[in-house]
Amino acid sequence: MTEVRIPKHIMRHEDAALGCKYDLDGESLYSVKWYKDGFEFYRYVPRDMPPGQVFPLPGVDVDLQNSTDNVVVLRRVTLQSTGRYRCEVSGEAPSFQTVSGHEDMIVVVTPLAGPQITGGKPRYQIGDLVSVNCTSAPSKPICHLSWLINGNHANRSFLRYYEPKVVGREGLEVATLGLEFRVRG
Repeated sequence: MTEVRIPKHIMRHEDAALGCKYDLDGESLYSVKWYKDGFEFYRYVPRDMPPGQVFPLPGVDVDLQNSTDNVVVLRRVTLQSTGRYRCEVSGEAPSFQTVSGHEDMIVVVTPLAGPQITGGKPRYQIGDLVSVNCTSAPSKPICHLSWLINGNHANRSFLRYYEPKVVGREGLEVATLGLEFRVRG
């Protein structure tokens, strides 16, 4: 195996090209097999007609027309497409030398809107308690939030951490980070 090329991160609904370069040291190719999380989803055997064959697997929609022994194209990836992808190459008889390599791919969903701040008042007096929350729009993986006060990161003792919420049937995540402190002069 000379190289396995899998996008480490890819946006949901994009096509993913998974690459597999190999050198069989002069032997003929018997097969190239692709697996996701241990389950075979694509096989290329040059002697077969047609040479490419697809096996149904949730989250894996193979574009057979654009897939070969060196590349398999997944159409419109979903969150279910996240996982470990392995390419396994086998030479012809008599040795059937087999080599494989793998990489992980994470499908990403970015938030459709910016974070929302709730709980604030229009004005504060010295001594008032400021208690506000910043909440992200749904995403995968979860957003990392931070608070700035006058351009500087807020003191950690002012931060209030909340458990992430899982929303929708796709399991997108919502982050909330609170901020609580007394106004000083």
